[in-house]
Amino acid sequence: MKLTIEQSKLAELLETAYLAVSPKPTDPILGNILLIADVNGTVSAVGTNLNLTIHTTTTANVETQGLAALPAKLLTDTVSNVKGEISLLVENQACIITHNSGKCRLIGGNSHEFPTLPPSKNPTEINLAAKKLQAALEGTLYCANSDETKLVLTGINFDIHTNKWQAASTNGHKLALVTGTLDSEYPEPINFTVPAKSLGELNKILSQSADTSVCNILLSDKTIEFSLPNTKVTSRLLEGEYPKINSLIPRSFEYEFTLERKGFESALKRVSYLAERKQKIVKILWKLKATQATLYTEATDIGDAVDSVLMKPSTSSNSENIGIGLNIDYVLEGLKHISTDEIVVRCNKPTHPVIICPVGGLLNQLYLVMPVEIKQGFERIDTESMKSETEVPPDKEVSDLEANNAAEPIKETKETETVVTVDNETPQVETPPTVAKPTNKGKSSSRSSQPKKEAANA
Repeated sequence: MKLTIEQSKLAELLETAYLAVSPKPTDPILGNILLIADVNGTVSAVGTNLNLTIHTTTTANVETQGLAALPAKLLTDTVSNVKGEISLLVENQACIITHNSGKCRLIGGNSHEFPTLPPSKNPTEINLAAKKLQAALEGTLYCANSDETKLVLTGINFDIHTNKWQAASTNGHKLALVTGTLDSEYPEPINFTVPAKSLGELNKILSQSADTSVCNILLSDKTIEFSLPNTKVTSRLLEGEYPKINSLIPRSFEYEFTLERKGFESALKRVSYLAERKQKIVKILWKLKATQATLYTEATDIGDAVDSVLMKPSTSSNSENIGIGLNIDYVLEGLKHISTDEIVVRCNKPTHPVIICPVGGLLNQLYLVMPVEIKQGFERIDTESMKSETEVPPDKEVSDLEANNAAEPIKETKETETVVTVDNETPQVETPPTVAKPTNKGKSSSRSSQPKKEAANA
Protein backbone atom coordinates (compact mmCIF):
# COMPACT_ATOMS: atom_id res chain seq x y z
CA MET A 1 0.00 0.00 0.00
CA LYS A 2 1.30 3.42 -0.95
CA LEU A 3 -0.48 6.76 -0.66
CA THR A 4 -0.08 10.48 -0.11
CA ILE A 5 -2.48 12.47 2.06
CA GLU A 6 -2.79 15.77 3.91
CA GLN A 7 -1.92 15.52 7.61
CA SER A 8 -5.19 17.15 8.75
CA LYS A 9 -7.33 14.67 6.81
CA LEU A 10 -5.42 11.62 8.04
CA ALA A 11 -5.38 12.91 11.65
CA GLU A 12 -9.17 13.38 11.65
CA LEU A 13 -9.63 9.95 10.10
CA LEU A 14 -7.51 8.22 12.74
CA GLU A 15 -8.95 10.15 15.72
CA THR A 16 -12.47 9.08 14.73
CA ALA A 17 -11.57 5.39 14.33
CA TYR A 18 -9.55 5.47 17.55
CA LEU A 19 -12.76 6.15 19.54
CA ALA A 20 -13.64 2.46 19.19
CA VAL A 21 -10.24 1.12 20.28
CA SER A 22 -10.03 -0.18 23.83
CA PRO A 23 -7.13 1.19 25.95
CA LYS A 24 -6.61 -2.36 27.28
CA PRO A 25 -7.54 -4.70 24.41
CA THR A 26 -8.21 -8.35 25.20
CA ASP A 27 -6.46 -9.36 21.96
CA PRO A 28 -3.32 -7.59 20.60
CA ILE A 29 -4.90 -7.18 17.16
CA LEU A 30 -7.67 -5.07 18.74
CA GLY A 31 -5.06 -2.46 19.66
CA ASN A 32 -4.60 -1.67 15.95
CA ILE A 33 -6.40 0.47 13.42
CA LEU A 34 -7.04 -1.14 10.07
CA LEU A 35 -6.12 1.14 7.12
CA ILE A 36 -7.66 0.31 3.73
CA ALA A 37 -6.70 2.10 0.50
CA ASP A 38 -8.24 1.51 -2.93
CA VAL A 39 -7.36 2.75 -6.40
CA ASN A 40 -10.42 5.02 -6.49
CA GLY A 41 -8.65 7.38 -4.10
CA THR A 42 -10.51 6.36 -0.95
CA VAL A 43 -8.78 5.65 2.36
CA SER A 44 -10.66 4.03 5.24
CA ALA A 45 -9.77 3.57 8.91
CA VAL A 46 -11.47 0.96 11.09
CA GLY A 47 -11.30 0.62 14.87
CA THR A 48 -13.14 -1.96 16.98
CA ASN A 49 -13.41 -3.46 20.47
CA LEU A 50 -15.78 -6.24 19.30
CA ASN A 51 -18.80 -4.45 20.79
CA LEU A 52 -18.32 -1.24 18.83
CA THR A 53 -16.85 -0.69 15.38
CA ILE A 54 -16.19 2.67 13.74
CA HIS A 55 -15.50 2.80 10.00
CA THR A 56 -14.61 6.20 8.53
CA THR A 57 -13.35 7.28 5.10
CA THR A 58 -11.63 10.18 3.34
CA THR A 59 -9.93 10.89 0.03
CA ALA A 60 -6.21 10.63 -0.79
CA ASN A 61 -3.78 10.13 -3.65
CA VAL A 62 -3.50 6.32 -3.72
CA GLU A 63 -0.70 4.89 -5.82
CA THR A 64 -0.98 1.28 -4.65
CA GLN A 65 -4.02 -0.20 -2.97
CA GLY A 66 -3.78 -2.43 0.07
CA LEU A 67 -4.51 -2.71 3.76
CA ALA A 68 -2.53 -2.61 7.00
CA ALA A 69 -3.20 -3.11 10.71
CA LEU A 70 -1.11 -0.51 12.56
CA PRO A 71 -0.77 0.32 16.30
CA ALA A 72 -3.68 2.66 17.00
CA LYS A 73 -2.17 4.97 19.61
CA LEU A 74 1.29 5.16 18.06
CA LEU A 75 -0.12 5.88 14.61
CA THR A 76 -2.60 8.50 15.89
CA ASP A 77 -0.02 10.28 18.06
CA THR A 78 2.58 10.27 15.29
CA VAL A 79 0.30 11.74 12.65
CA SER A 80 -1.13 14.37 15.01
CA ASN A 81 2.36 15.78 15.66
CA VAL A 82 3.51 16.33 12.08
CA LYS A 83 2.48 18.90 9.49
CA GLY A 84 1.97 19.15 5.76
CA GLU A 85 1.71 16.28 3.33
CA ILE A 86 2.33 12.71 4.52
CA SER A 87 3.38 9.64 2.54
CA LEU A 88 2.60 6.12 3.76
CA LEU A 89 4.37 3.05 2.39
CA VAL A 90 3.38 -0.37 3.81
CA GLU A 91 5.43 -3.47 3.11
CA ASN A 92 5.45 -6.73 5.08
CA GLN A 93 3.42 -5.32 7.99
CA ALA A 94 5.82 -2.38 8.35
CA CYS A 95 4.65 1.17 7.61
CA ILE A 96 7.09 3.97 6.72
CA ILE A 97 5.61 7.42 7.36
CA THR A 98 7.43 10.23 5.55
CA HIS A 99 6.73 13.90 6.32
CA ASN A 100 8.37 17.25 5.57
CA SER A 101 10.98 16.99 8.35
CA GLY A 102 11.69 13.29 8.62
CA LYS A 103 10.29 9.78 8.66
CA CYS A 104 9.45 6.93 11.04
CA ARG A 105 8.65 3.24 10.82
CA LEU A 106 5.85 1.39 12.64
CA ILE A 107 5.50 -2.38 12.89
CA GLY A 108 1.90 -3.56 12.58
CA GLY A 109 -0.04 -6.76 12.90
CA ASN A 110 -1.58 -9.21 10.49
CA SER A 111 -4.37 -7.32 8.74
CA HIS A 112 -6.18 -10.56 7.87
CA GLU A 113 -6.69 -11.26 11.59
CA PHE A 114 -8.45 -7.96 12.17
CA PRO A 115 -12.04 -8.73 13.34
CA THR A 116 -15.28 -7.06 12.32
CA LEU A 117 -18.85 -7.24 13.58
CA PRO A 118 -21.16 -9.48 11.54
CA PRO A 119 -23.09 -7.66 8.79
CA SER A 120 -26.77 -6.88 9.30
CA LYS A 121 -29.29 -9.32 7.79
CA ASN A 122 -32.60 -7.92 6.55
CA PRO A 123 -32.22 -4.75 8.66
CA THR A 124 -34.99 -2.28 9.46
CA GLU A 125 -34.11 1.16 8.13
CA ILE A 126 -34.78 4.30 10.17
CA ASN A 127 -33.84 7.83 9.10
CA LEU A 128 -33.32 10.53 11.71
CA ALA A 129 -31.79 14.01 11.57
CA ALA A 130 -28.28 13.88 13.03
CA LYS A 131 -28.86 16.90 15.29
CA LYS A 132 -32.07 15.37 16.68
CA LEU A 133 -30.24 12.13 17.46
CA GLN A 134 -27.47 14.10 19.12
CA ALA A 135 -30.02 16.04 21.22
CA ALA A 136 -31.61 12.74 22.27
CA LEU A 137 -28.26 11.34 23.37
CA GLU A 138 -27.34 14.53 25.25
CA GLY A 139 -30.65 14.31 27.07
CA THR A 140 -30.43 10.64 28.10
CA LEU A 141 -26.84 9.38 28.37
CA TYR A 142 -26.26 10.88 31.82
CA CYS A 143 -29.06 8.79 33.37
CA ALA A 144 -27.82 5.40 32.17
CA ASN A 145 -26.83 2.97 34.90
CA SER A 146 -23.11 2.33 35.43
CA ASP A 147 -23.70 -0.88 37.40
CA GLU A 148 -23.31 -3.77 34.98
CA THR A 149 -25.16 -6.19 37.27
CA LYS A 150 -28.28 -4.78 35.60
CA LEU A 151 -26.82 -4.83 32.12
CA VAL A 152 -29.88 -3.69 30.18
CA LEU A 153 -29.99 -0.49 32.27
CA THR A 154 -26.50 0.45 31.07
CA GLY A 155 -27.99 1.32 27.70
CA ILE A 156 -30.39 3.78 26.09
CA ASN A 157 -33.74 2.29 25.16
CA PHE A 158 -35.39 3.35 21.89
CA ASP A 159 -39.07 2.78 21.23
CA ILE A 160 -40.91 3.52 17.97
CA HIS A 161 -44.68 3.46 17.42
CA THR A 162 -45.96 4.48 13.97
CA ASN A 163 -44.18 7.83 13.41
CA LYS A 164 -43.37 8.60 17.07
CA TRP A 165 -40.11 7.69 18.74
CA GLN A 166 -38.57 8.03 22.16
CA ALA A 167 -35.20 7.49 23.84
CA ALA A 168 -35.07 6.76 27.56
CA SER A 169 -32.61 5.89 30.33
CA THR A 170 -32.81 5.28 34.08
CA ASN A 171 -30.65 4.09 36.97
CA GLY A 172 -33.44 3.73 39.52
CA HIS A 173 -33.01 7.16 41.15
CA LYS A 174 -33.48 9.35 38.08
CA LEU A 175 -34.97 9.00 34.63
CA ALA A 176 -34.56 10.85 31.33
CA LEU A 177 -36.93 10.73 28.36
CA VAL A 178 -36.73 12.40 24.96
CA THR A 179 -39.48 12.13 22.34
CA GLY A 180 -39.97 13.22 18.75
CA THR A 181 -41.57 12.34 15.41
CA LEU A 182 -40.31 10.59 12.28
CA ASP A 183 -41.03 11.32 8.62
CA SER A 184 -41.92 7.65 8.01
CA GLU A 185 -44.47 5.42 9.72
CA TYR A 186 -43.80 1.89 10.96
CA PRO A 187 -46.73 -0.54 11.19
CA GLU A 188 -45.10 -2.68 13.89
CA PRO A 189 -43.65 -1.37 17.17
CA ILE A 190 -39.83 -1.29 17.31
CA ASN A 191 -37.93 -1.52 20.57
CA PHE A 192 -34.19 -1.90 21.13
CA THR A 193 -31.49 -0.94 23.66
CA VAL A 194 -28.03 0.31 22.68
CA PRO A 195 -25.07 0.36 25.13
CA ALA A 196 -24.48 3.85 26.51
CA LYS A 197 -20.72 3.46 25.93
CA SER A 198 -21.27 2.97 22.19
CA LEU A 199 -23.67 5.89 22.00
CA GLY A 200 -21.23 8.09 23.91
CA GLU A 201 -18.69 7.66 21.11
CA LEU A 202 -21.41 8.17 18.50
CA ASN A 203 -22.35 11.41 20.25
CA LYS A 204 -18.80 12.73 19.77
CA ILE A 205 -19.05 12.05 16.04
CA LEU A 206 -22.52 13.60 15.79
CA SER A 207 -21.26 16.79 17.43
CA GLN A 208 -18.96 17.27 14.42
CA SER A 209 -21.62 16.56 11.80
CA ALA A 210 -23.30 19.21 9.67
CA ASP A 211 -26.63 20.64 10.79
CA THR A 212 -28.35 19.19 7.72
CA SER A 213 -26.89 15.68 8.02
CA VAL A 214 -29.22 12.68 8.22
CA CYS A 215 -28.34 9.55 10.16
CA ASN A 216 -29.38 6.34 8.44
CA ILE A 217 -29.99 3.61 11.04
CA LEU A 218 -29.94 -0.07 10.10
CA LEU A 219 -31.38 -2.28 12.85
CA SER A 220 -31.00 -6.06 12.92
CA ASP A 221 -31.54 -8.69 15.60
CA LYS A 222 -28.22 -8.26 17.41
CA THR A 223 -26.52 -5.21 15.91
CA ILE A 224 -27.31 -1.65 14.89
CA GLU A 225 -25.49 0.57 12.41
CA PHE A 226 -25.54 4.38 12.45
CA SER A 227 -24.48 5.65 9.04
CA LEU A 228 -23.37 9.26 8.57
CA PRO A 229 -21.55 10.91 5.67
CA ASN A 230 -18.09 9.27 5.57
CA THR A 231 -18.60 7.42 8.90
CA LYS A 232 -20.37 4.25 10.04
CA VAL A 233 -20.77 3.26 13.69
CA THR A 234 -21.80 -0.35 14.36
CA SER A 235 -22.70 -1.60 17.84
CA ARG A 236 -24.04 -4.73 19.43
CA LEU A 237 -27.45 -4.46 21.09
CA LEU A 238 -28.19 -5.24 24.73
CA GLU A 239 -30.45 -8.18 25.43
CA GLY A 240 -33.27 -8.16 27.95
CA GLU A 241 -36.53 -6.30 28.50
CA TYR A 242 -36.23 -2.66 29.46
CA PRO A 243 -38.57 -1.32 32.20
CA LYS A 244 -41.82 0.29 31.04
CA ILE A 245 -40.61 3.87 31.30
CA ASN A 246 -43.92 5.56 30.54
CA SER A 247 -45.65 3.80 33.46
CA LEU A 248 -43.23 5.45 35.88
CA ILE A 249 -44.10 9.01 34.82
CA PRO A 250 -47.15 10.70 36.40
CA ARG A 251 -49.88 11.63 33.92
CA SER A 252 -51.16 14.72 35.77
CA PHE A 253 -49.72 17.26 38.20
CA GLU A 254 -51.11 19.48 40.95
CA TYR A 255 -48.26 21.98 40.78
CA GLU A 256 -46.38 23.56 37.90
CA PHE A 257 -43.68 26.26 38.15
CA THR A 258 -41.66 28.07 35.48
CA LEU A 259 -38.15 29.21 36.41
CA GLU A 260 -35.14 30.79 34.76
CA ARG A 261 -32.73 27.88 34.39
CA LYS A 262 -29.41 29.63 35.05
CA GLY A 263 -30.78 31.46 38.10
CA PHE A 264 -32.11 28.23 39.61
CA GLU A 265 -28.86 26.42 38.82
CA SER A 266 -26.79 29.20 40.44
CA ALA A 267 -28.90 29.14 43.61
CA LEU A 268 -28.52 25.37 43.89
CA LYS A 269 -24.74 25.66 43.56
CA ARG A 270 -24.57 28.36 46.23
CA VAL A 271 -26.41 26.31 48.85
CA SER A 272 -24.68 23.07 47.84
CA TYR A 273 -21.43 24.14 49.52
CA LEU A 274 -23.14 23.90 52.91
CA ALA A 275 -24.95 20.63 52.30
CA GLU A 276 -24.07 17.34 53.96
CA ARG A 277 -21.33 15.72 51.91
CA LYS A 278 -22.85 12.24 51.92
CA GLN A 279 -26.48 13.30 51.58
CA LYS A 280 -26.50 16.52 49.58
CA ILE A 281 -30.12 17.40 50.23
CA VAL A 282 -31.80 20.72 49.45
CA LYS A 283 -35.24 21.52 50.86
CA ILE A 284 -37.25 23.73 48.50
CA LEU A 285 -40.35 25.58 49.61
CA TRP A 286 -42.44 26.64 46.61
CA LYS A 287 -44.41 29.75 47.66
CA LEU A 288 -47.21 30.29 45.18
CA LYS A 289 -48.52 33.65 46.43
CA ALA A 290 -45.03 35.08 46.77
CA THR A 291 -44.00 33.55 43.38
CA GLN A 292 -40.75 32.51 44.99
CA ALA A 293 -38.87 29.28 45.58
CA THR A 294 -36.79 29.25 48.78
CA LEU A 295 -33.89 26.79 49.03
CA TYR A 296 -32.50 25.62 52.37
CA THR A 297 -29.70 23.24 53.23
CA GLU A 298 -27.52 22.51 56.23
CA ALA A 299 -24.54 20.48 57.37
CA THR A 300 -24.31 19.42 61.00
CA ASP A 301 -20.71 20.55 61.59
CA ILE A 302 -20.44 23.39 59.05
CA GLY A 303 -23.54 25.55 58.95
CA ASP A 304 -26.53 26.19 56.73
CA ALA A 305 -27.62 28.34 53.80
CA VAL A 306 -30.83 29.90 52.48
CA ASP A 307 -31.33 31.19 48.94
CA SER A 308 -34.30 32.04 46.76
CA VAL A 309 -35.28 32.45 43.12
CA LEU A 310 -38.33 33.90 41.45
CA MET A 311 -40.74 31.52 39.77
CA LYS A 312 -44.03 31.73 37.92
CA PRO A 313 -46.74 29.29 39.03
CA SER A 314 -49.21 27.94 36.51
CA THR A 315 -52.69 29.46 36.76
CA SER A 316 -54.06 25.95 37.32
CA SER A 317 -51.65 25.15 40.18
CA ASN A 318 -52.84 24.32 43.66
CA SER A 319 -53.05 27.45 45.84
CA GLU A 320 -51.18 25.86 48.77
CA ASN A 321 -47.41 26.02 49.21
CA ILE A 322 -45.48 22.77 48.86
CA GLY A 323 -42.11 21.72 50.26
CA ILE A 324 -39.94 19.09 48.58
CA GLY A 325 -36.57 17.60 49.47
CA LEU A 326 -34.23 16.77 46.58
CA ASN A 327 -30.70 15.55 46.02
CA ILE A 328 -28.76 18.62 44.85
CA ASP A 329 -26.40 16.68 42.58
CA TYR A 330 -29.28 14.96 40.79
CA VAL A 331 -31.06 18.26 40.13
CA LEU A 332 -27.89 20.02 38.95
CA GLU A 333 -27.10 17.11 36.64
CA GLY A 334 -30.51 17.38 35.02
CA LEU A 335 -30.20 21.16 34.57
CA LYS A 336 -26.76 20.72 33.03
CA HIS A 337 -28.27 18.73 30.17
CA ILE A 338 -31.03 21.25 29.42
CA SER A 339 -30.05 23.96 26.94
CA THR A 340 -33.09 26.26 27.06
CA ASP A 341 -33.30 29.48 29.10
CA GLU A 342 -36.41 28.45 31.03
CA ILE A 343 -37.55 25.22 32.67
CA VAL A 344 -40.84 23.88 34.00
CA VAL A 345 -40.98 21.97 37.28
CA ARG A 346 -44.03 19.73 37.78
CA CYS A 347 -44.88 17.81 40.94
CA ASN A 348 -47.68 16.43 43.11
CA LYS A 349 -47.10 15.40 46.71
CA PRO A 350 -43.71 15.84 48.43
CA THR A 351 -43.11 12.09 48.17
CA HIS A 352 -43.99 11.78 44.47
CA PRO A 353 -41.56 12.09 41.52
CA VAL A 354 -40.52 15.58 40.40
CA ILE A 355 -40.46 16.33 36.67
CA ILE A 356 -38.17 18.95 35.08
CA CYS A 357 -38.72 19.92 31.42
CA PRO A 358 -37.20 22.59 29.17
CA VAL A 359 -39.41 25.33 27.74
CA GLY A 360 -38.94 24.86 23.99
CA GLY A 361 -35.99 23.00 22.48
CA LEU A 362 -35.40 20.77 19.48
CA LEU A 363 -37.16 17.75 21.03
CA ASN A 364 -39.59 17.08 23.87
CA GLN A 365 -37.38 16.42 26.89
CA LEU A 366 -38.25 15.22 30.38
CA TYR A 367 -36.14 14.57 33.49
CA LEU A 368 -37.56 12.72 36.50
CA VAL A 369 -35.88 12.69 39.91
CA MET A 370 -37.11 10.98 43.06
CA PRO A 371 -37.56 13.23 46.12
CA VAL A 372 -36.29 12.79 49.65
CA GLU A 373 -39.12 12.44 52.16
CA ILE A 374 -38.63 14.95 54.99
CA LYS A 375 -41.25 14.83 57.75
CA GLN A 376 -40.37 18.16 59.39
CA GLY A 377 -37.99 21.02 58.84
CA PHE A 378 -39.68 23.11 56.18
CA GLU A 379 -40.79 25.59 58.83
CA ARG A 380 -37.13 26.69 58.85
CA ILE A 381 -37.35 27.67 55.20
CA ASP A 382 -40.16 30.14 55.89
CA THR A 383 -38.06 33.29 55.64
CA GLU A 384 -40.90 35.78 55.91
CA SER A 385 -39.26 36.95 59.15
CA MET A 386 -36.01 37.58 57.26
CA LYS A 387 -36.94 41.09 56.07
CA SER A 388 -34.90 43.34 53.86
CA GLU A 389 -32.08 45.36 55.38
CA THR A 390 -34.20 48.53 55.32
CA GLU A 391 -36.72 46.92 57.70
CA VAL A 392 -34.48 44.82 59.96
CA PRO A 393 -30.90 45.66 61.05
CA PRO A 394 -28.24 43.21 59.87
CA ASP A 395 -27.52 42.02 63.43
CA LYS A 396 -31.23 41.18 63.85
CA GLU A 397 -31.08 38.93 60.78
CA VAL A 398 -28.17 37.03 62.29
CA SER A 399 -29.96 36.50 65.58
CA ASP A 400 -33.06 35.24 63.74
CA LEU A 401 -30.93 32.70 61.86
CA GLU A 402 -29.39 31.57 65.15
CA ALA A 403 -32.87 31.21 66.64
CA ASN A 404 -33.88 29.06 63.67
CA ASN A 405 -30.86 26.85 64.26
CA ALA A 406 -32.12 26.17 67.79
CA ALA A 407 -35.55 25.08 66.56
CA GLU A 408 -37.00 21.64 67.15
CA PRO A 409 -34.77 18.95 65.60
CA ILE A 410 -35.88 17.46 62.31
CA LYS A 411 -37.34 14.04 62.81
CA GLU A 412 -35.80 11.08 61.08
CA THR A 413 -37.21 10.65 57.59
CA LYS A 414 -39.28 7.65 56.75
CA GLU A 415 -38.26 5.89 53.54
CA THR A 416 -41.13 4.34 51.64
CA GLU A 417 -40.41 1.19 49.66
CA THR A 418 -41.01 1.60 45.95
CA VAL A 419 -41.94 -1.02 43.43
CA VAL A 420 -41.32 -0.93 39.67
CA THR A 421 -43.15 -3.66 37.82
CA VAL A 422 -41.98 -5.00 34.47
CA ASP A 423 -44.66 -6.70 32.46
CA ASN A 424 -44.87 -10.48 32.91
CA GLU A 425 -42.54 -10.38 35.88
CA THR A 426 -43.14 -10.62 39.61
CA PRO A 427 -42.59 -7.23 41.28
CA GLN A 428 -39.55 -7.03 43.49
CA VAL A 429 -39.18 -4.65 46.37
CA GLU A 430 -35.84 -3.04 47.04
CA THR A 431 -35.40 -2.00 50.66
CA PRO A 432 -33.03 0.94 51.01
CA PRO A 433 -30.03 0.63 53.31
CA THR A 434 -30.12 2.11 56.78
CA VAL A 435 -28.21 5.37 57.06
CA ALA A 436 -26.69 6.22 60.42
CA LYS A 437 -27.95 9.44 62.02
CA PRO A 438 -25.29 12.17 62.19
CA THR A 439 -24.48 13.24 65.74
CA ASN A 440 -22.92 16.39 67.14
CA LYS A 441 -22.90 17.06 70.85
CA GLY A 442 -22.10 20.74 70.28
CA LYS A 443 -25.44 21.47 68.53
CA SER A 444 -29.01 20.95 69.53
CA SER A 445 -30.34 20.03 66.12
CA SER A 446 -29.75 16.84 64.15
CA ARG A 447 -31.07 15.53 60.94
CA SER A 448 -31.12 12.29 59.04
CA SER A 449 -32.62 11.86 55.63
CA GLN A 450 -32.48 9.25 52.99
CA PRO A 451 -33.05 9.58 49.26
CA LYS A 452 -36.15 7.79 48.18
CA LYS A 453 -35.24 5.09 45.67
CA GLU A 454 -37.01 4.02 42.54
CA ALA A 455 -35.88 0.51 41.67
CA ALA A 456 -35.86 -0.41 38.05
CA ASN A 457 -35.83 -4.10 37.22
CA ALA A 458 -34.90 -5.25 33.82
